[in-house]
Amino acid sequence: MSRGRFLKSIAAASAGFTLPGYLAEALAITPTVTEGPYYPLADDIPLDKDNDLVQLNDNLTLAAGEIETISGTIYDANGQPVRGALVELWHADREGDYLYSTGVGRNADCDANFAGFGQFLTGKSGQFKFRTIKAGLYTGRARHFHWGITLPGEDVRTTTQTGWNETAYDLNGNRFATQNSNDNIFSTVSDATLRAAMLLDFTPVEGTTTGETAASWDYFSGTTPSEPTYPGGSLLVAPAGVVAGPNGTERFRLQIPAYPDYCYEVYANPTLADLDWKVLPFALEASEAFDRHQHIATEEGLLEIYVAAPPERGFYKVSYREPGANTGTPSGGGGGPGGPGGPR
Repeated sequence: MSRGRFLKSIAAASAGFTLPGYLAEALAITPTVTEGPYYPLADDIPLDKDNDLVQLNDNLTLAAGEIETISGTIYDANGQPVRGALVELWHADREGDYLYSTGVGRNADCDANFAGFGQFLTGKSGQFKFRTIKAGLYTGRARHFHWGITLPGEDVRTTTQTGWNETAYDLNGNRFATQNSNDNIFSTVSDATLRAAMLLDFTPVEGTTTGETAASWDYFSGTTPSEPTYPGGSLLVAPAGVVAGPNGTERFRLQIPAYPDYCYEVYANPTLADLDWKVLPFALEASEAFDRHQHIATEEGLLEIYVAAPPERGFYKVSYREPGANTGTPSGGGGGPGGPGGPR
């Protein structure tokens, strides 16, 4: 929670209000701003699209830049945390390059070790967490993160941005021409309180020797999500059987009831803590290379999915997005509430 919102909540508590009710009454809706042109194309999004943008796939080399952690909570119109909210984060690398490409594959100028995009599906606490790097600067923009939020019952992401509450300097130590005050996105938010809530304070993380910093940021949607119902009422919690993979490896097979035009993703969690769910790459055949992080079914029937990560707690969660819901492609605008859909 930002400093201003925290102080408001303390004052409310001392006056006898409950926090969720007060949040619904007093906390402003997070501003919606443009998605921008740099949401990655479908073939640019890495197979490893979890909430760690610093380490891509199994690479030992980390992305260049200052490592930062950002976490917070997604709230609905009643000040209640939202379960099943899809939170997407994308931004420029240390040099100011995005992984976005208008051709085939990712932008060759972007740091090859930087994921550039990540996602998180909230649990019952509504909390999310990302590990990434400090975004780079480029002409015309202050330093910023892009966010996409898709609530249950929405089929299009709503987009916003956050920045740094600081004076921006380039990699050579020179004061950058574009600051928060003349940035062409932040300056469009006329309400000073809302604009201040978008500019975050990153503080050093105790116990680290690499200069890592962290910030918190909460998202207030102003809407009440609906709960989609999956055909057949399945919870899509899937156990796994061990099968032979290519070159003497093991694969773990999940079997789930699938329906046409539903989009499926697989999550694993070694601890069952809300912030430890990780989306996994997978294949549709035991002998195939992992080639996807989601799958849209074309027919009704039993869908078999093969992953490499063992089910450390005995099962995986298979998330679904209803037909027509956000499946990770540019929407071409700021986004907003849609019809039935959303990730679960």
